[in-house]
Amino acid sequence: MRIRSWVAVIAGLLLSANLWAAMPILKGVGGDFSLQSSLGRQVNLTDFRGKVVLMFFGYTNCADICPTTMAHMSQLMDRLQPADRSRVQVLFVSIDSDNDTATHLNQYLAYFDPSFIGLVDSQDKIDAVAAKYHAEYVKLADSTVTTVYKKLTLAGEATDQQGYLFSHTAKIYVMDISGRVRGYFYMGTPHAEMQSQIEQLLQE
Repeated sequence: MRIRSWVAVIAGLLLSANLWAAMPILKGVGGDFSLQSSLGRQVNLTDFRGKVVLMFFGYTNCADICPTTMAHMSQLMDRLQPADRSRVQVLFVSIDSDNDTATHLNQYLAYFDPSFIGLVDSQDKIDAVAAKYHAEYVKLADSTVTTVYKKLTLAGEATDQQGYLFSHTAKIYVMDISGRVRGYFYMGTPHAEMQSQIEQLLQE
C-alpha cells in the first residue's frame, strides 16, 4: 500500500509539472519594439535578453485591474529567489499617452516594486506595439474618473485632474529569455504556477 501511495504522489507531481511546463512559443504574437521609459531614456525589448519579461498594458488612472495586477506581480517577485528575481523584468506599457508621463509612471510603479519599468510614448507608437501583441483596448470617451492615485499626483499637478477610462486586456504577456511570447498570466493565476513556469523558462 505504501508503494502505491508513493507512486500516486509521484505521478501527481509529474502531472502538475507537465501542465505548468506547457508554454509553447506563440507564433504571430509579439516582436521587438523601442519606447520611452520611466528610466528617463528609451528602451528596447532586446535590452532584456537573458531575462523573462512579464509585460502588461494598462494605465495609472485605472481603478481596479491595473493596481491589482501590479500588486499580484509584486507578490510574485517576493517569492522568487534573488538569483531568479534578478533575471525577471516587469514592463508596464501605458495606453494613456495623454495623461501618463515617464515621471508619472516611475512614481506609480514605485508603489509596487522599484524594479518595475514603465513604458510610454506617442499614441501611434503604443498602438503599433499593442498591435504586435494583439493587445486590445479602447478609450471610453464619455467617461472620466478620479482614482485614489490621481489624488496622490506629483507636486505641482492639479489634484482634481481627471483621466479617461479604458477598457483593456488583462493579460500579462510572458516572454522567454529570447524575447518570444510563451503564454499569458492573469491577476488570478496562482503564484506557485507563475513561479514554476518562470523558473523553467530561466533554465532553457
